[in-house]
Amino acid sequence: MSESNNQNPQTILELTNVHTFYGKIEALKGISFSIQEGEIIALLGANGAGKSTSLKSIVGLTPPRNGRISFYGKDIRGMKPENLVEEGIIMVPEGRRIFPALTVMENLKMGAYQRNDKNGIEDDIEYIFTLFPILKSRHKQDGGTLSGGEQQMLAISRGLMGRPRLLLLDEPSLGLAPIIIRIIFDTIKKINIEQKTTILLVEQNANLALMVAHHAHIMTTGTIIHSGTAQEIMKDETVRKAYLG
Repeated sequence: MSESNNQNPQTILELTNVHTFYGKIEALKGISFSIQEGEIIALLGANGAGKSTSLKSIVGLTPPRNGRISFYGKDIRGMKPENLVEEGIIMVPEGRRIFPALTVMENLKMGAYQRNDKNGIEDDIEYIFTLFPILKSRHKQDGGTLSGGEQQMLAISRGLMGRPRLLLLDEPSLGLAPIIIRIIFDTIKKINIEQKTTILLVEQNANLALMVAHHAHIMTTGTIIHSGTAQEIMKDETVRKAYLG
């Protein structure tokens, strides 16, 4: 993974004129954007804007009908989700979706199911326990017994166990208490800085997202209507009032 301050960052992901449908309903109406290695990019907008559909289109859960999605220059549109995990694209879905009957440790190891580097896996688990110490103290508990915030920590950690080249986070703050949200977003920033992990973040809480993101795209009804650096968007009162509440 490249340093985020690389003077010549590589384009890791590029969407070009992507159209995605649910039956006859066009959910994405020709969106285009790209992500450079080491960036955090935020997709912002109200419910139904197409943010989550964008992530699902990338990982093959709702394959686009038209357009191109390339990952390090390789056309990945139409690839199966499990093959995209092998490519290094990992999504932490909305609602966490951990394995409730498995322990915290078993959930983490499930995230590394495609790896066979035992020492590396153990090192990554130890690193995760430095990110979220509560998971270390809960490592023998079943995932379903954790609080909502702890489950979100586990979901993100399970994603990290796959050593993603691109980590997709879908609404990581949803339904969580403010103090837990702060921990989650501080950790997202830490992962980006320490692990150089490139992150595409879908988040309704625009203020939080803009605090950690480098760039952001504002979506409405399946289109991107404004793009800029996080600082530019935070300072643009017209944009904030019109689209971010």
